[in-house]
Amino acid sequence: MERRIILSEKRRDKKKRILRNGESQRKDGRYTYKYTDNSGKSHFVYSWKLEKTDKLPQGKKDCESLRDMERRIKKELEKGIDPSNNKITVLELVKKYVEQKTGVKYGTKQGYEAVVSRLKTDDFGQKMTTKVKPSDAKMRCIKLQQSGLCFGTVNV
Repeated sequence: MERRIILSEKRRDKKKRILRNGESQRKDGRYTYKYTDNSGKSHFVYSWKLEKTDKLPQGKKDCESLRDMERRIKKELEKGIDPSNNKITVLELVKKYVEQKTGVKYGTKQGYEAVVSRLKTDDFGQKMTTKVKPSDAKMRCIKLQQSGLCFGTVNV
């Protein structure tokens, strides 16, 4: 008797939702996403929710949904950032970003160097990236503009 694999059959979670590549659901109900970083190493992230709107199982702490984590991880990987490296400061992240900017004009390079030197002496540059919210970064830009720096300098 011949066994045929049906290609249109998709993996589904316990709620019958189609799971994407890299996603799975464990027996305890927790969702898992497996990704490969830029160096080829595999990593896993976990969440009790697949989507933002999912209800948490009773007694579990609120967490980011798996699909939100996937979007964030994909963006970070595209930018050359290692999402599994949670122990990086804002200054280190900016230095990595500047190192990847090649072939820029002299004035742009000077602007980048000014940002790095300002972050070296600033408390904001020593903060861990996992602790910085977008609202913190916006407030920092506003303070820099109020201190007299022009818009172009602040938004390098």
